[in-house]
This record gives sequence, structure tokens and C-alpha cells, in this order.
Amino acid sequence: MIPDALASAAGRRLARQLLHPPRKQHHRSPDDHGLPATALIARSPDGVDLHLWLIPGSGAGTVVVGHGIGLTKSASLRQVALLHESGYHVVMLDHRNHGLSGADRSRQHLAQRYSSDIGTAVEAAHTAWPHSPKLIVWGFSFSTFPTLHSLRHPCTPIHGIICDSGPGLDLETMLQDFLTGGNLPAPPGTRRFLRSRKVADAFAAAAIAMLGTTWPPDSETSAASSVPMLFLVGREDRVVAPEQIRALAARYPRARHAEFPADHLESVKAAPEAYREAVGSFLASLTAPEPHG
Repeated sequence: MIPDALASAAGRRLARQLLHPPRKQHHRSPDDHGLPATALIARSPDGVDLHLWLIPGSGAGTVVVGHGIGLTKSASLRQVALLHESGYHVVMLDHRNHGLSGADRSRQHLAQRYSSDIGTAVEAAHTAWPHSPKLIVWGFSFSTFPTLHSLRHPCTPIHGIICDSGPGLDLETMLQDFLTGGNLPAPPGTRRFLRSRKVADAFAAAAIAMLGTTWPPDSETSAASSVPMLFLVGREDRVVAPEQIRALAARYPRARHAEFPADHLESVKAAPEAYREAVGSFLASLTAPEPHG
């Protein structure tokens, strides 16, 4: 039997580790994909320096691209190559506490802080390409949450969002499942301890408190009611359950989802042609005339 105090302390520590993960270095560069990138440091409203790559296209639109938890923007280069082929300008960002961006030691209001990173990247995109016809935000796993959360805040209009491998509807359940599913690397004995219900409950409660927001964004009080959305779902995802993503997508009137025979963040490699088709079809729909009733 795990003492309550021990479970609570372990849950808090794991929540801090999740939201302030060990840094990884960029493992690829835009040059590896033949992409013409310029590095830029952009300061967020709360003073955190964010490291961006600006990749110009032919002017079809602009896409701000994030990355998964504990990763860097280099993990999203396959998708950015796809966007560049389609003529889009792209801004890639390292979120705070990731990659080459600055540190944020705060343990409060992290949902707002991480979503403000997207706002900072959006402003950089608007400055670089002020006449771009549309702006899209693309999040992956962890960054799908601030991507959707950012629709709560006034900023340069977002004309569409794409979410790969997240987010889901029930934040508490997702966090509990993340821990009990063994997604944190640890020795076998430690893993059994981390998978216990008491620790998982404490972890979820601590992470939700640190995020400091309600989830999901309400379709009636945010731009989520009007912005087109595409959710890319791996049917074999063991980190964010596919049914969680489907349930979230069903809440929003202009959301669609596409599914692939893939695990978490693996759809672009497991089903490249279907993935390309789903993204291309969605992007094309953003330029189609609105239907009239």
C-alpha cells in the first residue's frame, strides 16, 4: 500500500517533469530537407526568448508549427517539407523549456504561457509575411493543447488548425492513462510504482493545477466555434487514445478527422500518401467558397 503523502509527492514531481522536461538537441536541420530557413529569436510577452525557424514559401499561406513534449521543432520537419512543397510560408518554434528557447520555471498558468508562445510565433509570421492570405497553426501531441487553447485569445486571426496525435476531450483521464501506460522511462520497479492509481491520480491533479485552465475550450465562447480544424489520428495511438480525440473533434462544428494505421506521431511515416492527401484536402478546403444555405 503506497502512503498518500508519498503518492502525492511523486505525482507533483512527475507533473513538473512533464511540463519542464529535460532538453533535447535538434536532431535534424532544415538543410536536411532542402528547406531555406532563417533563425529568429522572438520574445514572448512575459519575457521568454523563443527560437524560431522562418521558412519562406511561394505565398499560398502561412503555417505556425509546434512539436511534441520533450522534443524540438526539428521533429516536425517532415510535415514542414510537405507544406513548403505546397507553397506555404512556415514558422517553426521551440516552445519554452524546449530546444533552443528560453526557460520558464513557473509552475502556474502554464496553459496560458505555452499558448502565448503560439501567439508570439503568429506575430513573427505576420511581421515576416504581412500579406499572406491565411494563417494556420499546426500542433503535435503536447502542442495540440496550446494550439486549441490559443483560440481563446484575441490575436492575428487564425484561419485553420491542424492537430496531430491529440488533443483529447478528458484531460484528467488522458494524464492518468499517460502515466499508467508506462510512457515515462523508468526501471521496472519504479515503473510499477508510477503506474499505481494513487500516483496517477496525484500526477493528473498536479498537472491540471499547473496548467491552470479549464478544458476543453468552449465552442460558444471562443473562436473554436468558427475555425476549421483537422485532427490527424493514429488508430494505434498508445499515448492519446483515439476515442478521446474523436470525442473532442465532435464538439466543434467545423472539425473533421482523418485516421491512419499508426501509433503516436507516426502517421506521417506509416501512411505518407494518405497523410499527405488528408492535409492537402484540408488546406484546399480553406480556400474554397463558403457554402450558402
